Amino acid sequence: MFRPFQDSPFSLNNLQDEMGRILERVWHAGVSTGPLDGQKWAPFIDIHEFADHYTLYAEVPGVDRGGAEITFINNVLTIRGEKNSPPEAGQAVRALRNERRFGAFCRSIELPGDVDADRVSAAFQSGVLVVTLPKLESSKPRSIKINTGNP
Repeated sequence: MFRPFQDSPFSLNNLQDEMGRILERVWHAGVSTGPLDGQKWAPFIDIHEFADHYTLYAEVPGVDRGGAEITFINNVLTIRGEKNSPPEAGQAVRALRNERRFGAFCRSIELPGDVDADRVSAAFQSGVLVVTLPKLESSKPRSIKINTGNP
């Protein structure tokens, strides 16, 4: 990473780190709620489409399994949760560096209307929340046989 203020006072390094985080969030905003909507932090997400389903990956390290809630209403998937700081952090004499973000978050992502809401599932895998959203049968690609005979 380019760090022009590497040897500058502590506050300039913090400012540079924060600007980097803001630019990263703007760059990855995608089709979801805006990254600068007043939240202290929000997990980065990826969404992939497959022939029969969508998969959403949300980076949520430090969020307990019970600390996340997923809803799917009117083709909008919403992930809410909270990441708490370690209890011993409040006992420190001073923080030498604060890069991690804590607090509540909410991300809403609009998906196409072809998701089978009754079969949506989610799991945690190594700090990543993986949400599988199966497509409705009517929206899956079908192969159409072409007749070669006369009509």
